[in-house]
Amino acid sequence: MRAFPAALLAVVSTAALTACATSAPPGVTVVSQSAEPSPTTTWKSDAPVTLQVGQAADLSQTRGLAKAVVTVESITEGAKCLSGATKPKNGQFIAVKLSATRLDTSEGFGMAVYDWGTLDGTGMAVPGNAGLVTGLCITDGTALKLAWDASGRAAGTILIDAPTTVTAITATNTMVTPSVTVTLAMPAR
Repeated sequence: MRAFPAALLAVVSTAALTACATSAPPGVTVVSQSAEPSPTTTWKSDAPVTLQVGQAADLSQTRGLAKAVVTVESITEGAKCLSGATKPKNGQFIAVKLSATRLDTSEGFGMAVYDWGTLDGTGMAVPGNAGLVTGLCITDGTALKLAWDASGRAAGTILIDAPTTVTAITATNTMVTPSVTVTLAMPAR
């Protein structure tokens, strides 16, 4: 068996003890693993969000939602595809007119690209064919805008393919984990 020089053993022992030390080496910042937020942390809500027709809602404090004040101006069942390019596959088209005011520096209205759908009378989710947002069935002047105007506003109409037994409209942001869904309450019939 070969003997290690005493100097080498001292270096190895010092390295091992340093690795076990409770304080960080000079110049290294240790990030706390504590669950306590720092004084500058702002927690965002994960509570479900339901929008009512005619009532402005600030979505900026909910995780994964547009940093905007959003108003559902109207929800119209039995809407028509103005271009005649397609017919509803789920029973009817619903026109949802929205307006929004930006509360951050984003370039576009995030809600415009959420996955839109509906819930039918049994509570089953039905995809709303969000491709219709692009103006396939509605004129470009009324389509829901992706970009904010100079004053930080966006407005327009989205046409959703929905069942006749629709009970709610949903808009889901799948770009966050877990996904976040906003529910638009149907007006009284």
